[in-house]
Amino acid sequence: MLSSKTNSIDNHSSKGYHAWPIFLLSFIRLFYVSIFERALSNYLLWDILIPKPTLGFITSAGALTYIVAPIIGQFVTKKYFGIRTALIFSSIATPILTGAQIIFPEPWFLILCRISLGLTMGFFWPNCLNLLSRWQRISSIEKSKKNFALFNISWNSGFIFGLILGFIWAFSWSDYLAMIISWILSFLLIPVSFLIGKDSKQGSPGEKVIYQTEDPLSHLDIEEDLMVNRNTPMVIYPILFSWTAILFLTISKSSFAFSYPLLLQAFNGPSYLTYLIQFGIQVTQLIGLTLINSMSVYRRKFASFAGVIFVVVFALGILFFRDIIYISIFTAFVGLFLGLVHGTAMKIMLEKGAAQDTSKYATINEILIGAGFGFTPIITGFVSEVDIYPIFAFIGIFGLVILILLIYISRNVKKP
Repeated sequence: MLSSKTNSIDNHSSKGYHAWPIFLLSFIRLFYVSIFERALSNYLLWDILIPKPTLGFITSAGALTYIVAPIIGQFVTKKYFGIRTALIFSSIATPILTGAQIIFPEPWFLILCRISLGLTMGFFWPNCLNLLSRWQRISSIEKSKKNFALFNISWNSGFIFGLILGFIWAFSWSDYLAMIISWILSFLLIPVSFLIGKDSKQGSPGEKVIYQTEDPLSHLDIEEDLMVNRNTPMVIYPILFSWTAILFLTISKSSFAFSYPLLLQAFNGPSYLTYLIQFGIQVTQLIGLTLINSMSVYRRKFASFAGVIFVVVFALGILFFRDIIYISIFTAFVGLFLGLVHGTAMKIMLEKGAAQDTSKYATINEILIGAGFGFTPIITGFVSEVDIYPIFAFIGIFGLVILILLIYISRNVKKP
């Protein structure tokens, strides 16, 4: 019986699906975004001399909207659009809203444009993740791991190559010209979005699994009718582990990323260095994501613990050293350990969604990302008006709390 189910899965996967348009879309979106967001922030901070709290609101506007955008986007996708049409809609709206920010860079208008962009993202990333989960159910283990690895590589490499070119353009010309070029590149999203195949309802046959809760208070065997197969081993982790890790990732990364330009300006540094430091964060984060993908299910738990610990160490290092050289090094290398946390959280979320044939985990994941990346720059902007360094003290304390929570949540995830 199990053999026939396995053969069914392999037969489904042999029919094939075109995953590469999703990888290319992810690359293009992060390629242009990495340049545009950095250039816009630098232009507002160094050229227009915008107040830090205002910059915090502008930076946060899209992410805050993204708290509800996945809910709206998934409702419209399921009710009216379908995944393919939703991705096409997002790809058309994105260049229009991006270009509007260049034409009229007034704070209130920038916030309005970025709120609209946040809404369009609700049609983009949740549907990309939804397709990955759906394909995972009809793929072999090898193809499933390859898809996950290629997805991480695509958006990370887009971010990385974008930052390299952004640095060259900002160094050679200006942040404003870098903004214009990146906006032109965003139009590449439109033709690629039309290459996505039509929605598929395929799924893999399910099987009941029995696992031991290992809860010393209950000692119960629990049977659940989950769509679990050999491709989703991370379902042994509670989904709360993923959500807690995502909150730590977003709050920590946005704190480091938003604070560095403010610190660099305070030290009278040139704006183009922000591209290099952001480049360092993304390169090291890609290394962390790659390492996680090659680890066993059990070792990913301790890799996440190590990631949180080192982020705390780097935050406290900035707090105590307060030198731009150390700040630059710590900020650039923090991505490696955030990648360990991010990779584990993503694997849990995707495999939970694949096992239960649902997009709810991807949607909640994106809501948490919106909250973390949304509120942090606003708070950091206001705090930095007085002193920027207390932000790093907060990351240290917050990280220790998260570490304790992750240890407790994953107490029943034990080595087989």
